[in-house]
Amino acid sequence: MTSLLTINCIAAEAPRRDFDEHVLPRVLTRWSGEHRVAHLVSDEVLPTHDGYSHLLLNGSELSAARENPRDTDLIRCIRSFADADKPVYGICYGHQMIARALGGACRRAAVPEFGWRRVRRVDNPLWRGLEDMITVHSHYDEVHDLPDAFEVIASTDDCDVQAFQLRGARVWGTQFHPEFSASAGTAMLQDNLRTEALAPRHFVDELDDPVLVEANLALFANFFASGSAGV
Repeated sequence: MTSLLTINCIAAEAPRRDFDEHVLPRVLTRWSGEHRVAHLVSDEVLPTHDGYSHLLLNGSELSAARENPRDTDLIRCIRSFADADKPVYGICYGHQMIARALGGACRRAAVPEFGWRRVRRVDNPLWRGLEDMITVHSHYDEVHDLPDAFEVIASTDDCDVQAFQLRGARVWGTQFHPEFSASAGTAMLQDNLRTEALAPRHFVDELDDPVLVEANLALFANFFASGSAGV
């Protein structure tokens, strides 16, 4: 039996609810098993790997470059799945917390990224079926000092670790956001441009074909398949 645990790491109520109600259902169109959502910012105890086949962690306005109240619980959960050799995938903040949990570090980036960007990639099962990717970026922090146990599988000029895989394991992270549709990603960036002081200075828009954004769901299909296909 396949059962996905998603940890929604968003702290603010309105965007946390929007992820549950609008963003996550889009991702789940590529999932066929059971599913549970746990919220990082709550009183609930975060589960371990028992009873679950996959772990998905989303982004957050929280900073992984500094300590947060639930760090210990979240790191324990990530390590539980990784130690059990179960597939794990983290996005943005989730990507950064996987790195922290498994031996890497996170810091404030010298150059934040906002906008639609292409990334340089090396061959990896996570990209199967994705020839020309364009993804939305919205972050101040970045992963660094990854141990040799990790392979960097994507980068940009402003961020050396756009994606990684734990070598020999089904554990991935991406700094960018493949979960958003073109309209949702654009709405997030418009909000960034209004509310984030550095966003206008660093904004990049390489989105010339919104259809490419829909293809990013193949990344989730590849992650979900890793539990049964031996990826």
